[in-house]
Amino acid sequence: MLSVLALLLFAGAGAVLWSREHSSPDTQTVRGDLPLRLLQWAVGLLHADRVNWGQAMLGELDRIEGPSARWRFALGCVVGVLMQPPEGAAGAMAGLTATALGGAVVLGIGFVHFGLAANPGNWVMLTIVAALLMSLIIAVSVLLRRPGVVGPGLVGGLFVAAAWLACSRLTLLGLVDPIRSIGRLSVPLLMLTVPLIVGMVGTWRSGSALAGRRIARLAGVSAGLTMFLVSTIAVVAIDGGPRDPGVGVAGGVSESLFLVAMLFLVFAPLATTTIGWIAATATDRFRSANLARRNHDALGATQAAGGAAAGDHSRSIGHLLLRGVVVAVVVMAAALLFLAR
Repeated sequence: MLSVLALLLFAGAGAVLWSREHSSPDTQTVRGDLPLRLLQWAVGLLHADRVNWGQAMLGELDRIEGPSARWRFALGCVVGVLMQPPEGAAGAMAGLTATALGGAVVLGIGFVHFGLAANPGNWVMLTIVAALLMSLIIAVSVLLRRPGVVGPGLVGGLFVAAAWLACSRLTLLGLVDPIRSIGRLSVPLLMLTVPLIVGMVGTWRSGSALAGRRIARLAGVSAGLTMFLVSTIAVVAIDGGPRDPGVGVAGGVSESLFLVAMLFLVFAPLATTTIGWIAATATDRFRSANLARRNHDALGATQAAGGAAAGDHSRSIGHLLLRGVVVAVVVMAAALLFLAR
């Protein structure tokens, strides 16, 4: 129950941050036309040499009437866009997809080898894991199309994965449950400190809060897929690891597989994304404040802009309070996750 609550808190914090970054358009017509907004988002992912193709799709959608027909066309276009290899990142896309499929194959081997099919609940677990893997592959496809994100995001993913591997102490049992390997320090280190570093460094190098947030997302997703592959191998190799008295091998393996799936396909990406978002925004504000102080001109210009500055100050306070609430929610979620284990 505590794990579910922690998941809801992480997801809620991520949703708030996402909504702040992706504000609704001003026009009422576009706001209510969800197929159009979805297709506009997909067209924004296209490479520069395919802009005309995207405009053609938007023009075709404008001539289609009926909600169901518009939805079918928009979703088909989105699938077509995402199926196109990312320009300049086809190798990264292939590698991360192979990593996700590798984890799925190892899980399938364990599913068959340990006879998990006999328990209907394990089929539910298999469906959940398949949906999570597909969602992360789609996320990777989207993020790899963003400019200035691929290199730093993948390096950040290696850094996050290395931190999880270090906490596991490179033992099979530690790979199944890295959070318990080093005790209470693991939660603040893995769920807070590491994502904080990724968001700060990504923003500082890219010079953009938006790029820093996307770098944190790609780092979390790529690290989660990598650790899921490694941890499923460990689960199968040690027959699920230690288990409660009376629990059979199949039950222990099932529990461990679901544990690593939730940890590396849900909690690790969400924690990295959420804390990385906060770190990226704070770093960008710090850089902007320093730049503003450096480029500050005459006192008269400052006084002339006093009214606008007051409004900006009030908005900044509101944004600061929002981020404080989000940080508190994430810390609470990490604590609940630790207590649940």
